[in-house]
Amino acid sequence: MLVVMDQIHAAFAAAGGTGDEAVLAAQLRAATEAWPELAVAPERFASELGRRLPPGIALTAIKATDVYVAVACIDRDEAAIVAVRQILAKEVAIAASKTTATRDQVADVTASLARVLFVDEPDRPAALRDYSGRGDLKSYLRVIAMRELVRVVNRGRREVNLEDDDLLDRIVPASDPELSILRAQYREIVDASMRAALGRIDERGRALLRYTFIDGWTVDRVGQVYKVHRATAARWIAAVRTELGEHIRDELAGRLRVQVDEVDSIIRLVQSRIDVSLERVLRVGP
Repeated sequence: MLVVMDQIHAAFAAAGGTGDEAVLAAQLRAATEAWPELAVAPERFASELGRRLPPGIALTAIKATDVYVAVACIDRDEAAIVAVRQILAKEVAIAASKTTATRDQVADVTASLARVLFVDEPDRPAALRDYSGRGDLKSYLRVIAMRELVRVVNRGRREVNLEDDDLLDRIVPASDPELSILRAQYREIVDASMRAALGRIDERGRALLRYTFIDGWTVDRVGQVYKVHRATAARWIAAVRTELGEHIRDELAGRLRVQVDEVDSIIRLVQSRIDVSLERVLRVGP
């Protein structure tokens, strides 16, 4: 055991850590007792403690149990990731209770922070790599959750509200000859169905529709705003487009007492305009 502790202390010192072997042993014991289901090698844990210990800070000031689970997450230990995800969800919920964040915003922030915490990206390492351990993990997560929620809520307040008439004109422009005939024949029903369909789209979906149909944003820009990969943004946009089409069909079918094929012809005409707009938005360069 003495030889093993010598090796552990050597790893700690090599990473820049300073402190008594007994204190280091106590930190290791506390961490393994707090997280018996995790398996972080003692030398690795000691090295991470040493790396995170600034000059002049006592080893006892580091929350060793929290550093231990953070290291396990970085090492892709599934049990550790599940545990920290659960803590994150609770802390985001606590932070959200102090804001006006919507359910969708809370879900988006939770997913976004999980990616920031666990995933290394080309322009930044996973945040848990830099978690110092000088504050407990719950407080750390609550602080970053509150900061991100405030940012998201403020961004939502700055967004121009999605006007149904503006979006309807983009999807079913009054100047289009074919659609003018359609709207002349079924104007009240079509417009009511479109508005009802839009009303069934959640807040994020409506924002995505405004960004793409009205603001003409590219997938890359949508991804940057939501801090997701462009492929994820494209999936979101495609999904809300499909959802909108399904809602339009449901609403029209409920209002028009006609044969199914006639309803389908109307749907195809309206959907074709959605397809044209989204094809332009979703088109990517080589």
